[in-house]
Amino acid sequence: MTKKIVLVRHCKASMEGIDEQRALDQDGKAQAKSLCEKLNKILKPDSEIFTSPFTRAVDSLMPLTEINKNVKINKSKFLEEIHIAKNPELTKHQIIEKMWNDSDYSVEGGISQMKHYDLIKNDLEKLYDDFKKNKKDGIIVTHGNLLGMIIKFLFKMEFKFDDWKVMSMPDLYILSFDENNKIIDLKRDINNIEKIFQIK
Repeated sequence: MTKKIVLVRHCKASMEGIDEQRALDQDGKAQAKSLCEKLNKILKPDSEIFTSPFTRAVDSLMPLTEINKNVKINKSKFLEEIHIAKNPELTKHQIIEKMWNDSDYSVEGGISQMKHYDLIKNDLEKLYDDFKKNKKDGIIVTHGNLLGMIIKFLFKMEFKFDDWKVMSMPDLYILSFDENNKIIDLKRDINNIEKIFQIK
C-alpha cells in the first residue's frame, strides 16, 4: 500500500494586520472548505497534519478537523515562511527569482534559501523519518517559497522559479511513496478546489 505526503500552500488571506495573524478572507474560507473536502477523500483518516503556526495556514486546515474528529493539527514553527527582505532597487519578485536561481543569494536584512533550510533541516528530517516509520499519510501546510524549498532540498526534486511563479492560493502537491518509502510520484493537483487565486 502506498503512502502520501501532501504539501499544501495556505488559502487566501486578508492583507491587513500583523503577518503572522492575517486571517483567511471570504474567498480563503471557501477555498479551505473545498480543500479539506478534497484532502478527506485522498488521504487516510488518521493522517498527521503539521502546519506553520501562522493563522492563515492553521485555518486552511481547520475544516478538516470538523469533517474528521480524529485529525489533530500540529503547529510547527519550522514551517514558517522564509524571511524575504525588501530592497529599494528590486521588486519582491525579482528578489525571489534571484533566490531561486542562487540558493546562497539574499538581500540585506534577509536570509538565503540555503541558510534558512540549514536552520530547519533537522526538524524537517525528523518529520520525514517519523513518516517513514509509520503507515500514516502526512500533510504539511506552509507558505509558497518554503513549500518549493521542501520539495527541492528535503525531497531532492527539481523546483525552480518558474514552478514558484505558477503556484496558486491554495496549492497542493501530492508525493506518493511505495512500501519502501521511495518516492514514486509528485503531482500538483488543485482540481475541485473553489475560488483558486493566482498571484500575478
